[in-house]
Amino acid sequence: MDSRLKFRILSVFSIILLCIGFTIKEFQNDTFYIIKLGNDILEHGINLIDYHCWVADLQYTYPHFLYDIFLSVIYNVFGNFGVYITTILFFVLLILCIYFINLKINKNEFMAFFVSIISIVAFFSFVTARSQLVSYILLVLEVYFIEQLIKCGKKKYIFYLAILSLLLANIHATIWLFYFVLFLPFVGEHIVSLIVFKFNLKINRKLIINKVSNFKMLVLGFIFSFIMGIFSPSKICYTYVIKIMFGDSQSVIMEHSPLVVIQHPLFIGLVSLLLLILIFTNIKIKLKELFMISGLILMSLISVRHVALFYLIGIIYISIICIRCLDVKRDRTFDTLFNIITNNNIVYVFIFLIICVISFKNFSNNFNDDYINEKKYPVAAVNYIEENIDLDEFRVYNDYNYGSYMLFNDIPVFIDSRCDLYLNEFNNVNIFNDDSDIANNYNKVFDKYNVNYVLINNDSMLYKLLCLDDNYVEEYGDKYFTLFKLD
Repeated sequence: MDSRLKFRILSVFSIILLCIGFTIKEFQNDTFYIIKLGNDILEHGINLIDYHCWVADLQYTYPHFLYDIFLSVIYNVFGNFGVYITTILFFVLLILCIYFINLKINKNEFMAFFVSIISIVAFFSFVTARSQLVSYILLVLEVYFIEQLIKCGKKKYIFYLAILSLLLANIHATIWLFYFVLFLPFVGEHIVSLIVFKFNLKINRKLIINKVSNFKMLVLGFIFSFIMGIFSPSKICYTYVIKIMFGDSQSVIMEHSPLVVIQHPLFIGLVSLLLLILIFTNIKIKLKELFMISGLILMSLISVRHVALFYLIGIIYISIICIRCLDVKRDRTFDTLFNIITNNNIVYVFIFLIICVISFKNFSNNFNDDYINEKKYPVAAVNYIEENIDLDEFRVYNDYNYGSYMLFNDIPVFIDSRCDLYLNEFNNVNIFNDDSDIANNYNKVFDKYNVNYVLINNDSMLYKLLCLDDNYVEEYGDKYFTLFKLD
């Protein structure tokens, strides 16, 4: 068997097994509302109406309606297990895209395999049944198509880019504008190159600045991709990011907060590796690579949610620089490792068995978990509410983190994890702000909205306060959640 094919078989099977093993079985809170909204769309169409918040008649723009429909159909046909398997398949597809794109760009079998393994470790905590998982696939394909468009100038890549933009606008419109941010390093390099050559400016000897080949084709790709946003139902893709960036959620929601670097050792490791190469070697870096990597680092520092994009795209460009470093130094370490693995069947089988053991161990741990964690979501309390309370008179306050599970079970909510729905920028309401400091203002907020029930986690500060307040009587309680009624 050809050694490259032999190694590629090991790589692909390892990726599949590790993705299966590392995919978390437990549902994340957004998964619940995604399934429910998909069913709403199938029943009512996209009418920009929210059916689940009892506080006010709100408009909802369904920014990931296509994924909502897809996941709801999967759930309706195959249940929780279908959602879990679908998540695994998307994770496998994402890592295989990273693997084959790295293989195409770097033309190094071992590096492609190595980067894929790092990507699995970096990404498994982000892998859940949300539209983000699909958008990651689209974004990594976008970068590859841009590189190919610049390289060969074929019109088919303009078409591919436009299709990806159309899909992203309907699968995950909330990050659609980021699709065009990925064009900027290429555009920036081209503009800088024109300035440098026109004024004969001196540049750092470690920096490579070239005019972007087929720049007009790149501009056409940008334009046609941008036009595709018109074909999203609410056109929210054009304005969502701007509204959310200047909204109050930036300072409250954890995934919008600045990156705490010390909590992300892989981020530190990758950035440190890049700096070591650039400082202590004579390796040159292309301006587009510098723009891309530094831009992703800056975005990650500003908002922790963007660290996934650094792992997704930044790691590809860091691997390009690493391969360039090895080639310049005539270092054949990766080639040697490749030969050891492919030429020695014992080593080959041993590595495969290690992958199997790691995958099986993680799979066993994950598979024993429940799809719905009763510590995080009020499963028993919801059952009690459905059986004992008239929902027409039920004006409940609930926490942001488990509102999605409640609406999934057709219980009207005060708030859920669709933060945009409850922001002043989208609906001219202050529900999100009122919820963010509820422990200090609960009586004021409850009076404002005429709340008559409170469903709260027993570990929260609000629970402790209500236990001491004679105006609130425990209607139902279990180990994790308590339902209070205003006396």
